[in-house]
Amino acid sequence: MDYEALLKTLLHELKDGVIVCGPDAKISLFNRAAEDLFGRTQALRKGGSLYSLCFQSPVEHALSLLQYQHELKSLSGPLPYVQFINASISREQYFRCRVSFLHPMSAAENSFIIIFEDISAWYAPDNPLFIKIEEFRAPMTNLRAAVENLTEYPEMSPVMRSAFENVLVQESLSLTEAFESLARSCNVLMHTQNHLTELNTEVLFGYVRRHLDNKKISVAASAGQSAPVKVDIYGLLLVLDCLAGRIRQTHKQKELSCEAHIGEQFIYFDFIWPGESLATGALKAILEEKLKHSVGGMTVASILHSMDGDIWSLQQENSKSTLRLALPIAMQAGN
Repeated sequence: MDYEALLKTLLHELKDGVIVCGPDAKISLFNRAAEDLFGRTQALRKGGSLYSLCFQSPVEHALSLLQYQHELKSLSGPLPYVQFINASISREQYFRCRVSFLHPMSAAENSFIIIFEDISAWYAPDNPLFIKIEEFRAPMTNLRAAVENLTEYPEMSPVMRSAFENVLVQESLSLTEAFESLARSCNVLMHTQNHLTELNTEVLFGYVRRHLDNKKISVAASAGQSAPVKVDIYGLLLVLDCLAGRIRQTHKQKELSCEAHIGEQFIYFDFIWPGESLATGALKAILEEKLKHSVGGMTVASILHSMDGDIWSLQQENSKSTLRLALPIAMQAGN
């Protein structure tokens, strides 16, 4: 059987742009939809670089995650694809991309196939609908942080604490439920989460640990349990790097560690350091910061919120501070 001829026939029928690349990201095959998508430019040609068409970092992070999953001997079955957002070099087009290895169970050096879906018509990092949602973020985050402080570090008399905590918890849960309902409706309408990849925490925590190890940040991850989480892995790593950088810059801290653990409804990445917590103004500035290497000039807040995530500060009793990043556990079918 002529494998290449069969592959060409299959690719020809696909409506999305499909490009096959070697391990060095050199293009070996593409379909007509890819030609239409990229305007039949000289950059799209056999032997040309994929990175003359789209940005390199999001693709490399997706491939790195696929390779990491391949290295985990405890995982069985075919390796999944990874979804992410990318853009054309001109930044005039945005794509939802899906990448996978051609031969998932082979050696590290592997050819890969990447599918491009043009989402320019609806993808807008600064969509006014998302801005409207942000009005809910601050009060909800404050309530959630207050609940955690009261629960974990009680300093009131039992009677006062019980009455105050009961009201606070009920209001927080009501507001959270109303907000999440609105956010889910908006996500359905705007397809904001279609670029996320579902990972179990064993993979996610391990991959984040390897990434932060390279930044000289030790990571302790909870073991013996696992939960599914939907993430934009490239965006998440950019946000984690930004948080660590700002903590080190603000507090001149070299003694910075991270704890990754699973709660009842969320998974958490806690940056921990000795000394004072980040001020409210500093936290707001971090959320509003545009990340240089993000696709479309996204802010920390917009990347977090595309995953229904958030951050807040906690002051611990042992004179240590925590900056917590929370991501919701993915809903399972039937729940």
